Amino acid sequence: MKTIWFNHWFTTAYHLINLMKKENPDFRFIGTSTNPMAMYQFACDAFFPEPDRISAEKYLDFCLEFCRKQQVDVFVPRRFLKEITEHAGKFTEIGVKLFADANPELAEILDDKIQTYEFFRPDFPELIPDYVLAHSVEEFREGYQKLKAHHARICYKLAQDEGARSFRVLDESTQTIKALLNPPNTKIHPETALKILSEYDFSVPVLLMPYLDGTEISADCLDTDSGLIVIPRYKTGGRFAEIRFNSEVTELSRRMAEKMHLQMPFNLQFRLYQDKIYLLEINPRMSGGLQLSCAGSGINIPDTALGKLLGIPKSWHYPEQKKIICAHLETPVIFPEKHF
Repeated sequence: MKTIWFNHWFTTAYHLINLMKKENPDFRFIGTSTNPMAMYQFACDAFFPEPDRISAEKYLDFCLEFCRKQQVDVFVPRRFLKEITEHAGKFTEIGVKLFADANPELAEILDDKIQTYEFFRPDFPELIPDYVLAHSVEEFREGYQKLKAHHARICYKLAQDEGARSFRVLDESTQTIKALLNPPNTKIHPETALKILSEYDFSVPVLLMPYLDGTEISADCLDTDSGLIVIPRYKTGGRFAEIRFNSEVTELSRRMAEKMHLQMPFNLQFRLYQDKIYLLEINPRMSGGLQLSCAGSGINIPDTALGKLLGIPKSWHYPEQKKIICAHLETPVIFPEKHF
């Protein structure tokens, strides 16, 4: 029996764990989180709290001790992912396999959107949108005016971000009568953005770029002995996503994968704009919507990657259908009384 540990993850880890459990019923899955209500605990055989406000160095010590105590065989990290992979050797020394790529240099690049763009620009210049990197409010103001002269709409986000938490679209109509019935969204008036950023220290620069208003494409990938798995998931809005085995996206993903040499699951995010594909970002981990790609394609990426890590070959094949629609469904879970 193998013990697999997921530390503090997205809620959708519930599905990722179940995808692994489906093919490995004898394995023990444990989870930890700073959130006692984390839903993925109900997919685990055991669940424990982990420290909340903590430095990367102390969290690393916590992880190593937890692995020893729980006799972990495979550690699937998300929280402090970059710092954990930088010290992959410490886990190897105690017999723990990391479900992540131990490539600190590449991790540093992919953690920063500008470094990512410049890493790929020499080979993929067509993928890089116009952008301005602002290190101050004044640079933000000047960058906005510069981009506004050539593009209809501008957006911004922190150069280092996860889950698009800082993403905003600059829109002057948010202070007109047109906004009266608009639901809450990511739009913000440029002057409001400047007021907010006037209190920001710009320790992480702010990236301004054209708002790419086409469909977002999230390509879930895994390199295997049988070739690279690429499942392009089109985020068409609402409660549906479409798996489209588009040859352009598949070939582009293959070429980018060859440049990175990632061995564990990763996610490429693109966006269409005026019929062209642009790169948004790359996540060197399983994506939050990977379960949709797996359900639609019939390819179990989490289990295939786990087998690869443990030396257990897993077969896979693409479906005959070239387009599959997947619905986002809520997962009802009843919390025991002890949680209240």
